Amino acid sequence: MSAVSTTEARKGWSNYFTRAVTERRPVAIERGGDDLGVLIGADELELLLEPRTFAPEVFFEANAVSIWLSEFALYGRGRSFEDARVDLVAEVRAYVDEYLGDAPLYLRSPNRAQQFPWVLRAFIADAAGRLEDVLFAPAAEVAPAPRLDAN
Repeated sequence: MSAVSTTEARKGWSNYFTRAVTERRPVAIERGGDDLGVLIGADELELLLEPRTFAPEVFFEANAVSIWLSEFALYGRGRSFEDARVDLVAEVRAYVDEYLGDAPLYLRSPNRAQQFPWVLRAFIADAAGRLEDVLFAPAAEVAPAPRLDAN
């Protein structure tokens, strides 16, 4: 399957969008032979990013609750768990907006470039109205590795 030009993609936008989203077939789009992008449905993007999970850590203090999100090095804080949760979600939204607003800079930064998959995971979850669910999903149970007996 070859890439379509940006001109062709503009002319047939509806058809290419349908192909990528409804028919679940990614569309490669090129510009000038040098730049290549891919139009992909949100469901497929979520599938690709599914292994990127968040692991918030909750700290209960005398008069406050803090939630640390190591994936972005962010804290949410409040008088209750719910307040801290709301604060963390707001912090994540602001960080994702900031990151994507200056992605070339963040992607060159050694301590931020590796965050990109999690940024996309949070971005797509927020667009789907599920950011809190993704941030606070229960840890997945990992099946034990199969044993190789020397029988």
